[in-house]
Amino acid sequence: ADDNSEEVENHQKSGESTRKKRHKSDPLYQARKQAEIRKQQQLEEISERKGNQQNEGKKQHLRKVRAKKMMQRTKRGQPLMKNVIGDLLGKIRGDIADEGDC
Repeated sequence: ADDNSEEVENHQKSGESTRKKRHKSDPLYQARKQAEIRKQQQLEEISERKGNQQNEGKKQHLRKVRAKKMMQRTKRGQPLMKNVIGDLLGKIRGDIADEGDC
């Protein structure tokens, strides 16, 4: 019985208690959590939009270059076969590369 009383006294003297203080609950915890989640989603959407805009800009530039090549004509109005054949060859290479990846 003496051992138990000494242990209790030691606990009380050292400042340690068996009970921990309960923190007050935050009434706005859920609202803050949802606001943080929304903010993260908005940042992700913004970065995704920037990436899409850059991709669209690149695609548009390539389309413009390709159209310019395909519109080139000889003095008599015939299409330049160099550009037409090069375009067809590029398409064939792309198809072969796609089949190779699958």
